[in-house]
Amino acid sequence: MYRDPLCPTDLGIILSYRCQSACKHCLYNCGPAWKDWMPLETLEEALQATTAWGHQFQIHLTGGEPFLNFPLLLQGVQLAAQLGIPCYVETNAGWCLEEKDVLEKFATLREAGLNAMFISCSPFHAEKIPPARTLLAITKALEIFGRQNVIVYLPHWIEQIQIFGIEKPTPLERYVEKFGLARAGRMLWDGYSIIPAGRSGYCLGHLTQKRPASAFKGENCFMEILYAHHSHFDLYGNYISWFCGGLTIGDWHDLPRILDDFEAHRFPPLIDILVRTGPFGLYDLGKEDYGYQELLEGYAGKCHLCVDVRRHLSGQGDFQELRPKEFYENVSPYPQSGGETGVSQRSGN
Repeated sequence: MYRDPLCPTDLGIILSYRCQSACKHCLYNCGPAWKDWMPLETLEEALQATTAWGHQFQIHLTGGEPFLNFPLLLQGVQLAAQLGIPCYVETNAGWCLEEKDVLEKFATLREAGLNAMFISCSPFHAEKIPPARTLLAITKALEIFGRQNVIVYLPHWIEQIQIFGIEKPTPLERYVEKFGLARAGRMLWDGYSIIPAGRSGYCLGHLTQKRPASAFKGENCFMEILYAHHSHFDLYGNYISWFCGGLTIGDWHDLPRILDDFEAHRFPPLIDILVRTGPFGLYDLGKEDYGYQELLEGYAGKCHLCVDVRRHLSGQGDFQELRPKEFYENVSPYPQSGGETGVSQRSGN
C-alpha cells in the first residue's frame, strides 16, 4: 500500500546553485556561473510552505554551496529553529581554509539552533577541493556537533581521498592511472552509487557501461517522482522531486494545489509521461515531435537518457516542467580533460 504521493521525509531548500566546484557528478549542474541567491523572505516562505503536509520532518539547507552566503545561511537556521523545524546543513567544505573560521561558523550555527552538519566526501569533490579542507571540516564539525550529529557522505571515502595526498585536488584520471579504467570505474560509480543524472552521464559516462535508449523501455519514474523520500525546493520556486535536477513538478508557492493534483493523478504533461512510461517515453516524444537524435555511444542509465532528452526539449519550446532553464546551460560548463566533453555523437536516424 502506497502512502500519499509527494510526502518527503527530508526536504532540501536550495539557497543557490552557485558553488566553487562544478563537480562532474553534480545532479543540479551547480557551479560558479550561477549568481542568484534565495531572498530571505522567500526562504521564510519556503519554510512556512512545508506546513502544508501537516506533519513534521527534517529539512536541510543546501546549494550549490550555502556557506558562500553565510549571513543568509545563518538566518535560515534561525528561522527553522523559530518554527521548530529540525534542520541540518550540507557543505562541500571548499570554504574551509582556516581552523578558526571553521570553528566560529560551526559554533555560530550550533548556537542558532542547527541540529547537524552534512559534509560531502568523495573523489568528485576532491577533484576540485583539497582533501585537507574536507578533513578539517569533519574534525571541527565533530568537535562542535558531536559524532551523532555529523553526517559524512560517504565515510569510506575519507581514507580513499587521501591516497594521492591532501594538500592539492586530485584529478579523477589519477584513479584510472593507478587502478586501471575498469576498476576505477567500479570504484567511482559503484563506490559512490552515482545517479546518472545532471552532469555525470556526460562527464563520467566513459567510466561505466552505456546502453541504447531502447534498453530503458519499460522503466518508469513512478517511485522517483511520486514517492520520493528526498525532494527539494529551489530559490526560483521549483519543486524538485527526488534528485531530478532541472525538472520541476510545480511551483512550491502553490504547494496545496500541487498536492491535490498529484493525489488525483493530474500531472503536468512531461511529468505524466515520466510517471507512466519513463525516460523512454520522453525519448519517443522528443524523437517523433521535436527532432531528438539518440546518442550513438548510448546512455549511462535511464536518468542520463532523461536529462539528454530534456536538454534537447528545453531548446525547442517553453516547457514549464524544464526549470530552471540555466540547468540545461550548465550541463558541461568547462572542457573535461581525460573524459567526455558533453558534446556527443548522435544518430541521424
